[in-house]
Formats: sequence, structure tokens, C-alpha cells
Amino acid sequence: MTTNPPAEGRMPPEPLGPGSLMWDIAGEYRALLIVPSALLLQVAHPMVGAAVSRHSVLGSDSWGRAMRTGSSMLRYIYGGPLAVAEGERLRALHRSFRGVDEHGRTYHALNGAAYAWVNATLFERYATTRRLFGRPLRPAQLRRLYAESRQLGRVLQVPEREMPPTVEEFRRYFRDMILHGLTNTPAARTLLEEMRRPPRPPGLPAGLDAAWPAVREALGRTARLLAVGTIPPEVRELLGERWTRTEQWEFNALAAAVRAGHSVLPDRWRYMREVARVRSGEFRPGLPAVSPPRPPT
Repeated sequence: MTTNPPAEGRMPPEPLGPGSLMWDIAGEYRALLIVPSALLLQVAHPMVGAAVSRHSVLGSDSWGRAMRTGSSMLRYIYGGPLAVAEGERLRALHRSFRGVDEHGRTYHALNGAAYAWVNATLFERYATTRRLFGRPLRPAQLRRLYAESRQLGRVLQVPEREMPPTVEEFRRYFRDMILHGLTNTPAARTLLEEMRRPPRPPGLPAGLDAAWPAVREALGRTARLLAVGTIPPEVRELLGERWTRTEQWEFNALAAAVRAGHSVLPDRWRYMREVARVRSGEFRPGLPAVSPPRPPT
């Protein structure tokens, strides 16, 4: 895929690289803990939720969707020159995702504000990862991570005008979105149900069928704790999700266990395998060692 020249007045996209704070955060295993809540925040946006409901495999191919989305993320965060091509591919993929939602409102997946919201949730969730499951980022680190989030936004072709220029302005923007911009979309309700009752993974050995109901119950409870337990209380209320003292205690225990375990892990065990190999310079995503991704949803 050839890259297009940047529009006049727009900064050319510069991929993230070694030494960036996002490279240190996004590929850690503990970053996976905020994936459920990131998806929930994203699809609670009316336009994002409508596009996902009409054009995604939400509710039918959970595991495949997760693998495709993860493969795409590997490229646009860790892919170097390949990141720009992945950003263009995602824009092209979503260009036809338009229509009318259940309330008669038009939507388009590439609406600037909606597209920016998806990128905004990544920054906020990565900061939340460190706050809940590690050491909170210092103010200078937050500013650095946010600058890298804007850099990633350019790679993904998020309109510059939709990205608040500073962390302080981002906080006001994010708070306003939480209070006034999100709704209890059908996509959010479907995603919550999918988390509660995850489908059987493809390729699960037949001999484990008897154990799957118990495993499914444990996975569903953990996914809900991570999703509902890490979103702002206002979003819980919006989605009609009760949060009890017992659940808060369970979540606190889980978070404490993650913090304790992560602190003693050697560096090579903290990162997802392919991310560790990229960070070490062993290979770049997209070379023959990694299969080309199918369209993420």
C-alpha cells in the first residue's frame, strides 16, 4: 500500500518507536486487563456503537475479532514504517461503514469525533492500567504519553482538530464525553452479555468440554470485574450495571495480585511474545513471521 502525502497544514505521521513510553506500556500483559473496558467505552459512543452493531461480528466471532484487532494494534503501535500503511488500511476499511441507527440518526465510522474517541480511550485506558495495576504515571509521564497518543492519532489519521492539545484539555474533553457524549447503545449491551458468557474458544480440545462451563463462569466473572470495575461510575450507571461492595473487594484483590506479581516478573515475561521480539529488534510486525491480518472489527 502506498502512503498518501499529508494534507496541507497537517503534520506528517511519525510512527512510534523504541524509547517511547507507549512502547513500554501497550505491549505488557497487564495492558490486556483494560481491553474489556476500552471496548465498552468505545461502543458506548453512539456513532461507534452503531457502526459496530451493523458492520462488525460482535456477538458471533469474539475470539477471531480479538485476534484480528490485536494483530492490527501490533502493526500501528510497533510496526515502524508499516504503522502508516496500517493506519491507511484501517481508514479504507471503515470508509463504507455508514448508515442509519435504530433512532434514525445517520452515522459514519470515519466521523472525526467518533474516530478520535476510539484513540482517546486508548490513552486514558493505558494511564488507568498504570494507576490501577502498577505505579501511577507521574505528571511528566502523562504529558509524554499523551503527546505519543496524539502522534499515534496522526498515524491512524485522526483529524488534528479532534485531539485536545494538552493533557489538561484532554481531561475536560474526556469528562464531558463521559457525562454527555455516551449512551447505553445496543452494542454496549451486546458486549456486556458477551463478556458475561464468553463463547467457547475455537480449537478447544474436546476433552476439555466438561470443564468449559466452570471455566466460562470464571472468565465471564473476571471480564465483568475488569470492564465494569475500571470504567467511571457514571458510565456504570448509564449502562445499568450495579457494582457491589463485594465486587469492589474482589476487584481490589485482583488488582493487588497483579501489582505484586508484575513487580517480581523478569522483563522478558512482562511483554506479549511478539512485542518482546519487536522491542528486542528480532523482527518487525508484518514480515513473513507474522501472518497478514484480516480486517479488524
